[in-house]
Amino acid sequence: MLATLLSSTLVGLDGRVIRVEVDVAPGLPGFAIVGLADAALQEARERVRGAIRNAGYVHPPRRITVNLAPADLRKAGASLDLAIAVGILLGSEQVRGASGRLAMIGELSLGGEVRTVPGILPLTAALARRGVRRIVLATDAVEEARLAGDIEVTGVATLREAADAIRTRARGRPLTAPPRIELAAGAAGDGADAGADDPDAADQPHVPDLAEVRGQLEARRALEIALAGGHGLLLEGPPGSGKTLLARTIPRLLPPLDDRQALAATIVASVAGDGPIRALRRRAPVRSPHHTLSYAAMVGGGPRMSPGEVTLADHGVLFLDELPEFSRDVLEALRQPLEDGHVSIARVGRATRFPARFQLIAAMNPCPCGMAGDPDLRCTCPSGAPERYSSRISGPLRDRIDLWITMPKVAPAALLHGREPEASAAVATRIASARAIQMKRAGVLNGRLSGRSLRAACRLPPAAARRAVELADLEALSGRGTERLLRVARTIADLHALTAVRAEDLEEASRFRSPAARLLTREAS
Repeated sequence: MLATLLSSTLVGLDGRVIRVEVDVAPGLPGFAIVGLADAALQEARERVRGAIRNAGYVHPPRRITVNLAPADLRKAGASLDLAIAVGILLGSEQVRGASGRLAMIGELSLGGEVRTVPGILPLTAALARRGVRRIVLATDAVEEARLAGDIEVTGVATLREAADAIRTRARGRPLTAPPRIELAAGAAGDGADAGADDPDAADQPHVPDLAEVRGQLEARRALEIALAGGHGLLLEGPPGSGKTLLARTIPRLLPPLDDRQALAATIVASVAGDGPIRALRRRAPVRSPHHTLSYAAMVGGGPRMSPGEVTLADHGVLFLDELPEFSRDVLEALRQPLEDGHVSIARVGRATRFPARFQLIAAMNPCPCGMAGDPDLRCTCPSGAPERYSSRISGPLRDRIDLWITMPKVAPAALLHGREPEASAAVATRIASARAIQMKRAGVLNGRLSGRSLRAACRLPPAAARRAVELADLEALSGRGTERLLRVARTIADLHALTAVRAEDLEEASRFRSPAARLLTREAS
């Protein structure tokens, strides 16, 4: 007998509807799965066999063929286990019932328990778009599935409960769900209000307050400008100068995501298996991978075309500590997503595009031993080592970092007796206000402006325009470097709620440039 159910599988960040056709026919016992199933899905035969037997049913000693349509789409993971098992029970007539527009998502254990799988949100959304009215999945995934829209969700803990869901119609009214939002993976935010807060937006007690960073006024100012405008920032200084501590304050300084940004961030978190997910993720992601990570872990890919760190940091911050220690291939892979806001990955027979609108913040020592330029301690590196260490960051990548800050060692007196610095709450308020101005003016943060839109946003008076040309000529800036100067100056003006960029804003922006540019300026003067 032939039984048909619906389910879905992940392709990148999107869910794709799969028609699971199960044919239980006379013949020599066998179990075949066709339709481009990966290794994990082929192993579903053993999981399904054990789950059926241990749930109190009989695995039919017949020829079982499972077809996963469309046949030309690669299927991965264990999300189809539950549909395959229930299809076998229907095909062998151990369970009777009309499935109709019913879908099932879930992994099975050998004992018959139903487990949740990564990507419940996009998987459920794909079925909802297809017109499915009811979905059966693991009890732990019900709250996440509700985020997909107005669709009835039935949570089950075992295969037997899933079979019972086939036999009976749903009782009561459908689950209450938020208004339907089109789930376009990586949809850009439009500057709308973030809406009601949820538990995810609460402060994390382990995140340090900015008041803990003492004696680094210029670095604190640079971080405020960078977060206000979405600019790339690099912190350079000896060990113990506070680079990492400053970066750890970022989660308290970023404003909550708006509805569309939160939806995109939640989709990424769902696919990455970062659960449980009970509400939209309102807090901007802050990722800090170790410098030993691989190329695929950074940009995405692998056997299942999983998202990488640049996508996990979408609409948030990617912090790279010890920047020169990262593999050169990994660092060079950042150039395209920094420019375009997405990363495209192509493999044999597959191509996926992941969103990657992240803000890069990095930290590094001046040399391998960390003491180059320290007036009190002698650098122990061989001659030329600091220059070789710094050269691990290529020119094109340097050109995509808007602000450069050198953080000197802090004197003990400043740590113990200095004036109490400004706390995170006050700085976060200014950052949120500046971002609101930018979104209202152009729909994007200043870090993404270029060309005509950037010049229009700056509204340079004649005196400021002349000063911008002088600074660009003095530092021998490229076209991208000149735009970098204007972007930072525009953000400084936004922090002061000014309509036009002043010469003073350009002067301050020019201080946050790479060490090579500062050296060039000193030689010219």
